[in-house]
Amino acid sequence: MGQAELLTLAVPLWALLQGASPTQIGTLVGARSLLTFFLAIHGGALMDRLGTRRILMFFAGATAAVAASYPFLPWFPAMVVMQMLVGLAGNMTWIGAQTMIGEVTHGDPGQMGWFSFFARMGNVVTPLLIGLVWDIAGPTFSFLGIALWSCTLLLVTSQIQEVRAVDPTARFSGRELLPRVSDYTGSLRLVVLPAIAVTLAVSFLRHATNGVEASFFIVYLRELGFAAAAIGALFSIAEVFNGVCSLLAGRVAKLLPIPWLMVGFTTVSAALLLITPFLGGVFILLAVAQAVRCEGVVQPLMFSMQTRAVARDRQGSMVGLRVTNNRLSSIITPILMGVVVEYFGIENGFVIVGAVLLLACFALATAVARTPELRR
Repeated sequence: MGQAELLTLAVPLWALLQGASPTQIGTLVGARSLLTFFLAIHGGALMDRLGTRRILMFFAGATAAVAASYPFLPWFPAMVVMQMLVGLAGNMTWIGAQTMIGEVTHGDPGQMGWFSFFARMGNVVTPLLIGLVWDIAGPTFSFLGIALWSCTLLLVTSQIQEVRAVDPTARFSGRELLPRVSDYTGSLRLVVLPAIAVTLAVSFLRHATNGVEASFFIVYLRELGFAAAAIGALFSIAEVFNGVCSLLAGRVAKLLPIPWLMVGFTTVSAALLLITPFLGGVFILLAVAQAVRCEGVVQPLMFSMQTRAVARDRQGSMVGLRVTNNRLSSIITPILMGVVVEYFGIENGFVIVGAVLLLACFALATAVARTPELRR
């Protein structure tokens, strides 16, 4: 996860140095999700077929190679291509990590919580790290540092044994890298499982709130006069609390059924988005709102429920399906929020989008209540 945060900060800074316009910077940010949206399911299926470790190593190396190329290809078309490639490679390593932890833990919520905790810590540490390297050593060493970070992932993965047996005759060839229609249809069929359907719905709604947080929430705070450091502090506070909350996943899973916990915390997150304009721009209130979203609890519970719902040889396909679902939410929500803000203003935008998400949460709660497999 730290790998993603390193690129999130470095690429816009590099684009500014090249004189990129706001539209070009937005294009670069969006380009990172494009190939992942289309190929996440394919990547997960490759892990099921060829082994998680092998695919994870390949994409860790690919991420390092592309990251190291940025300083030497400072042209906008080249940067768009690199963004698509590094976005695909980086997301595939995250799919691989999720697939592997699911194979190892068999979906235990407590161990999933530790996994989510360390992922959150990567989010907290790396923005500060890349900022320091950028200020002290400059962009070239920053991108080489990102490449080195990815190489450590490659090194660590090389020391791990494949968790489950794979077909020894399967070869990592060009033909295998081509998408198969059967992989996509097989993954989409998983939606008929109630556990998969509800976790996809929860994941979509939570990424919708995250999409607003990562776009118009920042714009709103800037309009209120918040310094960039203060905005960054709010996001760091959220990640710290998310990391700590991840460690509670195993305990809270013993108190209530996991579907109800996920829907409940997601409803809280949507409600907090709705009340954002009513917090008066007070830093401490905004910080409390960020902290109590409790996304860190939901993520490991979601991982646990999905892992237990499918066979071990379908874990990659399941993770790929969820990542595709998440990318779709991340693409759609900021666009819809932008339309609402344009017509009704940014404060009303929070209220309208928050209300829509709350209605979706209530609809999801109704579906859970009416599905016997999810009430336990």
